[in-house]
Amino acid sequence: MMWYTAWRVVKGVIGYALWRLGLRWRQLPVGQRFALTMFVLILLLLFPYQWYTLNHFKQALQTQQAMTVQVQLKTAQALLDHDTQALLRNCEDYSVWEEFRDAILERDRRWLRVNVVDWAHQHFYLDVVAVFDMQGKLVLSTQILPRPMAEPSYPLFRRALKGSSGVGYMRIGYSIYQVAYAPVLGESYAPPQGGVLLMAKRLDDARLTRLWGHLGTRVALRTQSPRRSDPRRQEVAPSLSPEGQVEAWIPLYDVARQPIGYLHVQPPQEQVHHFHRSVQEAQQYLLLAGFVITVVASLVMISLLRRHLHAFVAAARQMAQGNLSVRVPYPARDEFGMLARAFNHMADQLQNAFEKQAAQRQEIEQQKEELEQLYQQLQSANRELEHLNHELAEANRVLALAATTDGLTGLKNHRAFHEALTSAVKMAERFGQPLALIMLDVDHFKRFNDTFGHPAGDELLKQVAEVLKRSARAYDVPARYGGEEFALLLPNTGLEEALRVAERLRQQISAIINPYAPITASLGVAAYRHGSSPATLLYEADVALYQAKQGGRNRVEVYRPEPPQEAA
Repeated sequence: MMWYTAWRVVKGVIGYALWRLGLRWRQLPVGQRFALTMFVLILLLLFPYQWYTLNHFKQALQTQQAMTVQVQLKTAQALLDHDTQALLRNCEDYSVWEEFRDAILERDRRWLRVNVVDWAHQHFYLDVVAVFDMQGKLVLSTQILPRPMAEPSYPLFRRALKGSSGVGYMRIGYSIYQVAYAPVLGESYAPPQGGVLLMAKRLDDARLTRLWGHLGTRVALRTQSPRRSDPRRQEVAPSLSPEGQVEAWIPLYDVARQPIGYLHVQPPQEQVHHFHRSVQEAQQYLLLAGFVITVVASLVMISLLRRHLHAFVAAARQMAQGNLSVRVPYPARDEFGMLARAFNHMADQLQNAFEKQAAQRQEIEQQKEELEQLYQQLQSANRELEHLNHELAEANRVLALAATTDGLTGLKNHRAFHEALTSAVKMAERFGQPLALIMLDVDHFKRFNDTFGHPAGDELLKQVAEVLKRSARAYDVPARYGGEEFALLLPNTGLEEALRVAERLRQQISAIINPYAPITASLGVAAYRHGSSPATLLYEADVALYQAKQGGRNRVEVYRPEPPQEAA
């Protein structure tokens, strides 16, 4: 009530202020009103042109920035690719060394450490140098070797074991490495092959700064995908960041053509400041020029209009005194000429008043017919609206069904199951009927998901849901309780019958033919005890399910309440 009263007071104050403003406006001389109107009108007409000019200028600067950023992005990528190829050349140069091959074959670790591992690590600024034998086993390395680099199944490693060198990018955690593998051969490239040489560099901030320092821009290597990115696109056009800066990025791919990092380029801060300063100066100059043009144009227009309006004012005064023969001499054929002719023919127009009145009557009749047609159109639109309302009601019905159904399995969802449980408990309590609940959980579902992927896990949940649908009676309520957990509500069913249903479900689930792994489930059964709440029944079934899991899974457990202890 207080807010409503305050709103009425504010509304009254605003209305009164607007009324006073309108009254003062009407009290101003027509010349001043015309001058103010002309000033505002010219200003409003000039503003879109100024906005368009400023926006075009801003877009031109942004386009120039975008072209510069693209060139810098290509240059940064070329420098990184050149550095990667240099790493491959160093690795290949070492791999064609007779003594190196013989040292691997003879397992001379001291020679390998002094002449290869330590020397290459110090002189080429490498993070990882490792030597492998032909069985893919590690012979010697500079440090604890990351596991992905020592996997013989890695494509570059596998190619090196077969006699071909290669280079690429590898992501380990939040770090990206340049890795080069080369077969260790003699100087004549003749067999036998001694093993494989690995050289790797980590792309850290200090190294990237040395690599791209002369570009004069901010180039970063990110492991997270940039905003509005699409991993399927190999390059993204420059775009504006939330700070108004032009930025661009390009992905880095590993040997499996999967994006593992992104080269991200932004212009220097000085260039961004220069861009904003140029836009602000252009905006100020345009506003000043628009204001000056508006003032000058308004003054010129007012002076011309006042000179021509003087003749009309004098003629109007004479006509007000009764001299209907007064005329305004104005031979030019413009707007004032039209006004002069209208003024001069005013007397003739008075004689034609009755004819105009008849024409107005005819026009009224015509408007009446048009109103009748409009009424018919409104009735047709009303019928169409009723049809649309019917379609909307049908769509709402479908939407309500979707709100109570699990989208993956087609069973009732968590919310619909709780509503059905509450209703079933009320019915059992009212008519004294038995009621049972089976809680079901797929065994080791998380491990199945992690091993075979989420699509395979979704397919497994659909298979379990189909078993529940086939086993449920018409008035039973199968539902997906959440994740890999299902529930089957059995109205008018005792505990022993529910146990038989649960055992049958367990056997049917165990018989599911799954292409990935055998499937089992643990089940918990509980019977409704009259006078208890729906939450109690759900808790007891969940306790039985927990006992089934603790008892070794793939089994059925029933919740049996402990008898009350007698007082001592």
